Amino acid sequence: MSPKDNARFQSVVAKNVSPGMPFATALQHLTKAGFSCDRPAAAEVSCTRSRESLLPYACVQRVNLMTDSNRTTVATVTPMPIACAGL
Repeated sequence: MSPKDNARFQSVVAKNVSPGMPFATALQHLTKAGFSCDRPAAAEVSCTRSRESLLPYACVQRVNLMTDSNRTTVATVTPMPIACAGL
């Protein structure tokens, strides 16, 4: 993916979640945006969504959330570079 695609993805993430927001709200926003989030007991949560194209490749968009120790507030939001693979 191009730097422009990654910048656009980071913008989508920033519109949906931000540090300091309630963790439950962040999960709701990401779910509405098409992400699926794992829910381990650890403070870090990974959310992903797949994007497919008419061309023979698919991409995965991932954002990692770090919460406070009580898992009530988002401490950091880290959008990862978009990963694509040909089918």
